[in-house]
Amino acid sequence: MRRSAVVMVMLLALVGSAWGQVPDKQPPMPLQPEPVRVPLAPTAALSATDVDLRSGDQAPDFQLDSSLGGVVRRADLKGRWFVLVFDERRTKLAPLGAVEDSIRALGVQAMGVCPDGVGALKTFAAREKIAFPLLSDPTREISQLFGMYDDGHRAIQSGLVIVDTKGIVRMVLQGPSLHADDVLQMVKHVVRGA
Repeated sequence: MRRSAVVMVMLLALVGSAWGQVPDKQPPMPLQPEPVRVPLAPTAALSATDVDLRSGDQAPDFQLDSSLGGVVRRADLKGRWFVLVFDERRTKLAPLGAVEDSIRALGVQAMGVCPDGVGALKTFAAREKIAFPLLSDPTREISQLFGMYDDGHRAIQSGLVIVDTKGIVRMVLQGPSLHADDVLQMVKHVVRGA
């Protein structure tokens, strides 16, 4: 019994002292963990609407395998205009070949971006006689960086991005697949108006 009384007195003393204390400042906030950076991948919770790439922004860096062999990097395109046309299906990029000469005459490098492997793109380009680079984005990571990924469908969105000689985005367009003539008209408008 005596032991219980001692424990009870100690508890009351602790509670009483806690009630009697008035803190003079806020207790320190618990440490916040560093935000986790999720790599961009098709399963990441990042969609085209999350990436806010706009005209006037610096184009994201990228490195993609090309149907023409080798790798295409944004750094390799420094000092040149280029247009990236995005689509989930390579067959939607093939019509761009009809206007590629006209786009090149404007001083612009046209390139298609889709998720197919580089081997499949090389075979497709040879069969369809496609002279411009088709770039392989199998993880869809680069498409995400350019705001051209639909996470709901886990697919590359149709669209295009036009980038100037300084690496500045001059046009971003998302939506249904564009007719090749429409791509040419947009490139003309942006390059001549810039």
